[in-house]
Amino acid sequence: MLQFVRFVCILFFASSAYATDNSLNITYVEPETEIQNLIWEKRPVLVFSNSHLDPNLNQQIKMFDSDPKALLSRDVQVFVDDTPEPKSNLRKRFRPKGFLIILIGKDGQIKLRKNTPWSAREISRVIDKGS
Repeated sequence: MLQFVRFVCILFFASSAYATDNSLNITYVEPETEIQNLIWEKRPVLVFSNSHLDPNLNQQIKMFDSDPKALLSRDVQVFVDDTPEPKSNLRKRFRPKGFLIILIGKDGQIKLRKNTPWSAREISRVIDKGS
């Protein structure tokens, strides 16, 4: 029995390490979240919605999860803000109305602003076209 428990633990930790390497890190926005410290290091992708139940938000997360390597290889950091109140610093700055996705370049400038979900491949094309 002890060997079985060890085996399960090894499988769990091995799969966790693998998932960490290949999965996209999605950060859920806190009211005080800022992105200025990411300039020249990461490309923030901001995803806004008025609820965590928004079908566009759920579709967007699935689209990102389907090809995380495309975004990870381009230094993309995804931020999700699905709580309109209290307004986060990002929500105050970008003033979304409903669902909105914004790609910000490493230079801090907005490269894409869309109110429909976009695939990792489409976002990758915008990044590759701009560099």
